[in-house]
Amino acid sequence: MKVIIGDFKMTISAEAGVVGGSTSPDHVKLTGQMGAFSLALTVLAFSAPLTTVSGYIPVALSFGGIASPLAFIIVTAMILIFGVGYVTLNAAVKRPGDFYSFISFGLGKSSGLGSGLMAAVSYFLILTGVAAYFGVACADLHQEVSGYSLSWYWYALACWAAVGILGYFNVELSAKVLTWVMVAEVVVCLVFAFAVLKGGGDTSIAAEAPFSPSEFTRSNVNLPLAMLFVVSFFMGFEATALFRDEVRLPDKTIPIATYGAIIFIGLVYTFCAYALIMAYGSGVQDAAIKSPATMFSVAFSKYVDGKYHVLISLLILTSSFACILSIHNVLSRYLYNLGTDGALPAFLKQVHPQHASPFKASMAVSFLVLLVLCPFILLQVKPEILYGQLSGVGTAGVIFLLTLVNFSALTWFVKKGRFEKASFMKSFMAPAISSIFFMGLVVLVAKNFELLVGGEPGQRVWMLYSLFFVQLFGMVLAGYYKKVKPEIFEKLGRSHS
Repeated sequence: MKVIIGDFKMTISAEAGVVGGSTSPDHVKLTGQMGAFSLALTVLAFSAPLTTVSGYIPVALSFGGIASPLAFIIVTAMILIFGVGYVTLNAAVKRPGDFYSFISFGLGKSSGLGSGLMAAVSYFLILTGVAAYFGVACADLHQEVSGYSLSWYWYALACWAAVGILGYFNVELSAKVLTWVMVAEVVVCLVFAFAVLKGGGDTSIAAEAPFSPSEFTRSNVNLPLAMLFVVSFFMGFEATALFRDEVRLPDKTIPIATYGAIIFIGLVYTFCAYALIMAYGSGVQDAAIKSPATMFSVAFSKYVDGKYHVLISLLILTSSFACILSIHNVLSRYLYNLGTDGALPAFLKQVHPQHASPFKASMAVSFLVLLVLCPFILLQVKPEILYGQLSGVGTAGVIFLLTLVNFSALTWFVKKGRFEKASFMKSFMAPAISSIFFMGLVVLVAKNFELLVGGEPGQRVWMLYSLFFVQLFGMVLAGYYKKVKPEIFEKLGRSHS
């Protein structure tokens, strides 16, 4: 890239992290100038605010009932405590790779490679599931508007192509697209919430009732399961460190974006959950159990205006698209990092000489998604299997990885951090408290896996076991590299010794 300073022109080498000219992609590094705001929006899109408020918060309400806002507050506090350990570990690691490098740093290269592969598989499953959901939702909207529609997969493939194109370019282009989508989503969510409060809501419950601890004592409230689903709404915040090479001042940008994303998700979702409860009053839990898919649209029509129904449906689609784009970018960077270290094929580490994007990894993600979609398309299998089951398995994988990050932080502190005068509160107490919380979630996932993927209890538990197989496979692969290809083993975890 040519930089002009006064009357002087200077070409900066791609080895320095800036790209240009005809430099080989093998010698180009990821670069970018994202600030905290752009980074936060990039990962916030993962949680798809409008889709979550309209489709998933009702699921949490079906377990938490009127007491659900307290569940949101508790989870927000626990995720913030996790965030303290996370950003402290980020300051110590100073490497891209997120789960892969963070877990390698504390638990060793073998565990780190297993976690890197599990992260890639988990995000891939979520990505494929949401892409199928987009196809179904788009077909339904097209049918409603025009009276006819194509098969779901045509819309899914169109979304796949658009995401693939955006993923090919620099992440800052994706960030610009995600910014506008996120703004529109949040505006709709807040308009709804304020409209309910302005309209007085349902008078069958007091305004302060949703924040009363006494609501937890009701026999129909299952706080642990409500919290399990609420945790899934925060997914995406943990990917901030993955973009380390593409942000300005990463040691400042990543903590700001991480805390900002957590607080933003916690505030918006708690507020919207409260609004939904006030809209339905004492009957909120029954409504959430009987018709969760229509709760938001019915309440929006009552308190805002029903004529905006099509617009809201369209924004839910764009919300899903933004979610897919965000996950695609996250997964591309996992493959890029694993390819850079030699754990996966070397072509994945290639960076575009003009766009400074992991374009080969992005293309690989697009190819893999198409590879999974094609059998379902050719065999005319119901897409509900894709978004109903794969996304649930991926969610379980991310929860398990968050738990391992806590263990990694604790191990690092005990072995090295305490001798380097690391903060006891940030480096030990925060991940220790967070570990207890996430271990509880892992137990809940194991005991109630059918709630995430559907089916009868125990029917699809093999899907959960497959995640642990991926972890084990990665650890065995690391052992192979250590014995047969020690030069690759030494590079694992982004070159941690």
